[in-house]
Amino acid sequence: MNTAKLINILKMGNLTIPIFLVKNYQKLNIDIQGVILLSYLMNKEPLFDYKLINNDLGLKETEILQGVNKLQESGVLSFSVTKNDKGIMEEFISLEPLYNKLSLILIEDINSGENNKANIYQLFEEEFGRTLSPIEYEIISGWLESNYSDEIIKEALKEAVYNGANNLRYIDKILFEWHKKGIRKLVDLEKERVKHAKTKKETIEVPDYNWLEDDDE
Repeated sequence: MNTAKLINILKMGNLTIPIFLVKNYQKLNIDIQGVILLSYLMNKEPLFDYKLINNDLGLKETEILQGVNKLQESGVLSFSVTKNDKGIMEEFISLEPLYNKLSLILIEDINSGENNKANIYQLFEEEFGRTLSPIEYEIISGWLESNYSDEIIKEALKEAVYNGANNLRYIDKILFEWHKKGIRKLVDLEKERVKHAKTKKETIEVPDYNWLEDDDE
């Protein structure tokens, strides 16, 4: 077999694995092999064919049965058996349970994100001792949409309050300076603070003192 044919074989049958499934497979109580099998079935639904799975994935019939049973127990697929026109029994799968579970996870993630935003707005109002104006809401929302992490925004707020500057303009400058220095997380900020403290310590001027003249006195 020549190289060209081998390359064509390697290019055949690419398997697309949904990122959202990979990110959340543990929440679905399935393992990596289950992810691969589910991704394959997404492309073959609704007909279920052991021989085809064996041919495409190289899994033995016992492995396919075990994998499918695990997926059923996790509640991410269901089976049905019907007769075709020739009177032969055929198995069909439905991945509706999977899509329903993933939808619930997505909704929870969205709600969680909304709750985090609400908590940040509430924190600002508590620290400022007043209700935020519509413009201030927009500014904070802009920070969140600009991928400033919640923890970094909260830390900038703490620094502003500590310095007696209860206004968003001051906080915006802090966030801008941190962003320029590559500070994205609290860990980065702590490293920068340690570095700054070390530099400050090293640059403290030590006054000259003539110890020999002191002894002569």
